[in-house]
Amino acid sequence: MRSLVLALTMSLVVPALAQQGQWTITPYAWLAGFDGTLGTEGTPPGLMGGRIDVDTSGVKLKQVGAMLHINYRQGPWSAFGDWTYANVKADSPTPFATLYAGTDVKVRGNIVEANVGYDLLPSRDSHVDVFGGIRYYDMHIDLALRQGTLPGASVGGSSSWADGVVGVRAITRFADKWQAFASADVGGGGSDLAWQLYGGVGYQFSWGSLIAGYRHLHVNYVKNSYKLDGALTGPLIGASFQF
Repeated sequence: MRSLVLALTMSLVVPALAQQGQWTITPYAWLAGFDGTLGTEGTPPGLMGGRIDVDTSGVKLKQVGAMLHINYRQGPWSAFGDWTYANVKADSPTPFATLYAGTDVKVRGNIVEANVGYDLLPSRDSHVDVFGGIRYYDMHIDLALRQGTLPGASVGGSSSWADGVVGVRAITRFADKWQAFASADVGGGGSDLAWQLYGGVGYQFSWGSLIAGYRHLHVNYVKNSYKLDGALTGPLIGASFQF
């Protein structure tokens, strides 16, 4: 984790030392829910050892989180990174209906990424960057099986991994104080496959911009008894500051 944070910091600081450019810092909230399948090792009463899989599709989710995006641009080059802390909870039907009354699901952890981009269509009001980098995941899964025929039980597991990422992003200004932005990327390495889409709009004030949009991050990662196959998705809102 420390090495990834250091890599993110260096990717942003080194270009600034070479020549002054423009920094943008954006703290934002991502109201993300999880939709997919979670699995972790467990041997609660009445069950054999191995992985317990829980499908969260169509269940009610509660989420909290904190996010920070940093971008540096100098000429056609840019360096940018993102830190996401996610803590998503859900009440899900149990896969063992005759033994347990239900399942309380929690997904929590950190996602850190660092990228370098090159602007294909540089202009004063618009940019189209192709980029590549790395995305690091440190995620924990908790499954609490509620009491039914058998007493309640809890199982959980953690895993950390990294993906190489390539993608494209665009931003354009219009109607004087408005901007629109979008990004798409695909990755793999630690994950079997991961991909992300996000986009939104912003409005410029004298102190900076307010932004709002939508972000979807799908990850398919399976290692031994740990499984995270699904998407963190939901609206985002934040404030962007340039200097």
